[in-house]
Amino acid sequence: MDVRVLDELFLKERLLYVKLAEFEDLTRQLAEALDRRDEISVQMLLNMRADPASQLQEADRQLRSRLLELPEEDAIRAREILEGGEQHGSEEAALCGQVKQNQRLLQRCREMDKQVSIRMGGNKSFYKKYR
Repeated sequence: MDVRVLDELFLKERLLYVKLAEFEDLTRQLAEALDRRDEISVQMLLNMRADPASQLQEADRQLRSRLLELPEEDAIRAREILEGGEQHGSEEAALCGQVKQNQRLLQRCREMDKQVSIRMGGNKSFYKKYR
């Protein structure tokens, strides 16, 4: 795969990381507001989390759209990398590392969001109702 494509995908993954970090921080603040029983902050933080969440969706959509523009062989390899596949050369190191970092952060966000959601909604929580 062309180094320029790898660099482009890396930058897109880095943007995802920044938005995930923002989402994680807001979720942490939301958990703290719940601990304080601060309903105004809870509502404000819930509204604030919507923005990075929608930006994450858009960035992911753009990334997936870019894969469709690549030659088939490159698209297949890029998808493997983006799904956490092992690197096949030093030129893939940065992208593979960023993907793994994003996966770890995403997992932390999911776990924290699940805890917050269950605390707020109990059995009506998304994680209880739809799982």
